[in-house]
Amino acid sequence: MNISLNALLDDLKALGLSEGDKVLVHTSLSKVGMVEGGPKGFVSAIAKTVGKSGLAVFPTLTGTPEDSASKPPYFDVRNSPCWTGKVPEAARVYPGAIRSLHPTHSVAVIGSKAKELVNGHEFSDTPCGEQSPYGILAKSGGKILLVGVNHDSNTTFHTAEEYAKSPFHMLELPALATIVDYSGEARKISVHLHRWGTERDFNLLEEQFIAKGIEKIGTIGKATCRLIESGPMIEIILEALRKDPYYLVVNGK
Repeated sequence: MNISLNALLDDLKALGLSEGDKVLVHTSLSKVGMVEGGPKGFVSAIAKTVGKSGLAVFPTLTGTPEDSASKPPYFDVRNSPCWTGKVPEAARVYPGAIRSLHPTHSVAVIGSKAKELVNGHEFSDTPCGEQSPYGILAKSGGKILLVGVNHDSNTTFHTAEEYAKSPFHMLELPALATIVDYSGEARKISVHLHRWGTERDFNLLEEQFIAKGIEKIGTIGKATCRLIESGPMIEIILEALRKDPYYLVVNGK
């Protein structure tokens, strides 16, 4: 039996998502169950809940472990698929959605101020830094919704790592990436790339998030879900990283 759009809306509101919210959504749709309209239906439910005055943001990541200065990424904002799942893929092609131009950590955004959020993401010093949509959301009261996944899928942890200049997180040499914009124009830009391979446990701080009242756990369909305040979350992560830069690294350095 499909989970109806109205049931999704009720679950989202019960979890604490409201009209006007700016929310970054990480999703395992299979954990939710059979949703009316499939991935597109789920995107529609998020967009309808936050309304035209809000922002529904989905990570449409394309970066790979092979990306490097010698093998720079190629990104076509119109055609490059993401590897982050069926819901972000549905958001990428959703009517009215706008995707940022970052060649490894783009987002697709639905809402009246979507252009403002994605503008210039490709020029951010780091993929998830202060001038990226991840950083901007955190500074402007944004939320993070984890649907059927835990904090290991929470890309905004990288924002905190970039703020903290975590020594294991970024490659030293920038890459000259190629991006193709919505007009079809290709151009090259210098970007800093994430370093892959260092295993982290982003769930270590969850008890603090709950104790501080910035995370609420509930259900959407059949999935266990988390709704977190992005800015306060980053502050808690930064506090831990200032004490020990390797706090989140599995087995230390």
